[in-house]
This record gives sequence, structure tokens and C-alpha cells, in this order.
Amino acid sequence: ELAGGPGSRIAVFPTASGDPVKKGGWVISALNKSGADAFLVPVAWKEVRKSPQEAVSDPDLVAQVREATGVFLIGGEQDKIVKALFTSDGKHTPMLEAMWEIYRRGGVIAGTSAGAAVMSRVMYRDAESVLDTMLKGVRWGKEIDRGLGFIHDAWFVDQHLFVRGRFARTLVAMQDQGFKYGIGVDENSAVIVTNGIDVRVIGHKGALVMDLSRAEHDKTLG
Repeated sequence: ELAGGPGSRIAVFPTASGDPVKKGGWVISALNKSGADAFLVPVAWKEVRKSPQEAVSDPDLVAQVREATGVFLIGGEQDKIVKALFTSDGKHTPMLEAMWEIYRRGGVIAGTSAGAAVMSRVMYRDAESVLDTMLKGVRWGKEIDRGLGFIHDAWFVDQHLFVRGRFARTLVAMQDQGFKYGIGVDENSAVIVTNGIDVRVIGHKGALVMDLSRAEHDKTLG
């Protein structure tokens, strides 16, 4: 509905998945059953003809995505999404620029699991257990890394929040990176953000909002 209703063109990126064609097909089928006209964008690390680096610079593929009204990033490993959509020196690829064009003109950028984790400017990349994260903290390029930054810079995004007990690790990353606010999405739920600040939660289990804007930290305690 937010991407334009019946017939809306939604570009499905299976980039994070270890089984991109099959898993991407599932998502496309689900979207199309709801009235969309979804299509697979073959930016993946296996099972497709072109490497991710070739695909994100393919002018025909980029043009196809640019004409879409929505983007859906499926689950898997979020690091694969970021590695594919940024250049080696950290700049936007043509494909990521196309996604930003969709966003700026009011289209929808959505994702599940890994596809949700990449929405903030910093994301969890490959964290240890929640307890280990609380004890050891986070390191740039290890547990955390840059995300795509589609949500406001003051907000950090995490997922599977209640089911996997991740709210504690979310606070660690927020404090380390200076985030004032965090939002954790649980399974079978979605957080819809419009105008950068308006938030609506839909789904079965909900979401948790974390506010560190007035938090204090005693550095002498570690």
C-alpha cells in the first residue's frame, strides 16, 4: 500500500541470503499475492550470473530499480548488503544511489531481519552473544559497521529484539556510537517510519523504543 498499492513495482534484493534465488522467490510470491508487481534484483553473492560489483553498476539493472516504487531487502547476513551497495572506498554505488532516489521521491525502502538491520547509519555486523557483547563491548568493523542510513541519524535499529533478548546489546551499541534513540523490531512486526520522525508499529509482537538522550555514563567503571 505504501509503495503505491495494486501493481506497485517492488525491487526485491536477495543480497543477504545464502539461497538468494529461492528465498527471493518466496518474497516476490508473497508481495505479488498482495497485489504488487515485484521483481528480483540479481545482486547476490552466489547463484546469479554477475558478481555483486558488476550488478550494482549495470546501467540497465540500475535503471530498472530506479523506476520502482519500493525496495525490499530480505534476511540473511547484513554485511553482504553493505559490501555490495558501497564501493571499496565507502562511496555509494549506482545501485545504492537508485535506492536513494526512490526514497527521496516518497517510495518505500523496507527489509526484514538483515534488511531491517541496515536501515540505520551504524548496524550490528557480526556480534557475539548478548552477554558477551555486554561484557566486552563492540568494535568498529567487527561487531558493528556502517549501515545504509535510511532512518534519521539519531536512531539505531536492531531486530529480533524480544525473541532473542537483544535489547541489552542494542543499548551497548547505542552508547558506544552516541545514539540518542534506538528502535528494536520483533518478529512478525514492522515499524513504519515516515517524514523521518513519524513512527507507526504494526504486526504481532511489536517494537521497543530506547531513549538514551538523558543517560549518564561513568567511564571510570568501564
